[in-house]
Amino acid sequence: MSDYKSSLNLPFTKFAMKANLANREGGFLKKWQDDGLYAQIRKQ
Repeated sequence: MSDYKSSLNLPFTKFAMKANLANREGGFLKKWQDDGLYAQIRKQ
């Protein structure tokens, strides 16, 4: 079965392919708050 996996043409990315939102959402919200993203969007 491992030979089959190596024969697939899957993309290699710098970011996680899994959403994993329950664990990562807090980090997103903190970064957005630190960057002032909401205020920047409101200015536009």
